[in-house]
This record gives sequence, structure tokens and C-alpha cells, in this order.
Amino acid sequence: MATIGSEAIPLSTLHEQLFLEETEVTSERTLLMVKPDGVGRSLIGLIIARVEQKGLVISNMRMFRMDDAFARTFYAEHDGRDYFPALLSFMTSGPVVALQVESPNAIALVRTTIGATRPEDRLPGTIRGDFSTQLTENVVHASASSSDAERELALVFGDSHATLGTGRE
Repeated sequence: MATIGSEAIPLSTLHEQLFLEETEVTSERTLLMVKPDGVGRSLIGLIIARVEQKGLVISNMRMFRMDDAFARTFYAEHDGRDYFPALLSFMTSGPVVALQVESPNAIALVRTTIGATRPEDRLPGTIRGDFSTQLTENVVHASASSSDAERELALVFGDSHATLGTGRE
């Protein structure tokens, strides 16, 4: 028993109130993908380390090579733009590493960690600011919204993305 004010509270109840309720914060899932240039330059470990240092949890990971059909589906919103053929060629040029990342505010945290898409807006200390070389070859892709995250996670991981936890339960 612990006494708080004049009230005696069982320690198990106090523990639940102090620690377990804190872990019930809604976690958000997002996709972070190391693109072929990042894989080819052996940046996977550095990128994972930066993600984990921000308190983000990697709950699923897959290395694969996109074929043309998958890349077209994944990047469908860019179809018709002048850079689309180059984007498809680049994304199918080598393996990618897809990471399912979870935490409260995961989408915003991942987007902040990777930095801006446009080269002139990239800041040092971000993944793209430190490692990107071009507009398309910018080392990583990250979901821009919760609807994008759900669509992209389903494409990459299928139904397994919905059932995996952080492994820290």
C-alpha cells in the first residue's frame, strides 16, 4: 500500500495509473523506405539508427526489389508527370528496404527526421540533408499522411502490417 494524501492505494493500482496508462497513448504507423541509392550506398544501418534515436519503433521490415507493376501502383499519384518514367526506372533499379515505423505522431516524426524533398530545402542533420544527392535519388521515401501510410503499408506488407506490434509489450 502507498498513501497519497489521506488515501491508501494498493501499489498495483498505483503502478497501473503511473505506467500502464501512459503506454495506452495511441500509436501511429507509417512507412519509411530506404530507396535503391540508400541501399547501394550502405546507408540502411545509419538510417535505422537515426530513426531509433528519435524514439521511433521499427515493427516490421522487408527488403525487396520493386518490379515495374509494383512501382507504378506504389507511385500512382505521380503518373502523368514528366518525371514519372525516371522515378519508375530509379525505384526498380535495385533493392529497397521498407520499414514499418510506430510511435505516437509517427508520420510527423519520420517526416521531420528525413527532411525536405527539394534539395534547396534540405537541412543538415536530416537524413536527406546529410545523404541525398539529387531530387529523385534522395535516399528515403516516407508516407505523407495517415491514408498514404495505410495504403503503402498494405502494398508492402499485406495484412501483416495490421497485426504486428512493437515487440515491446
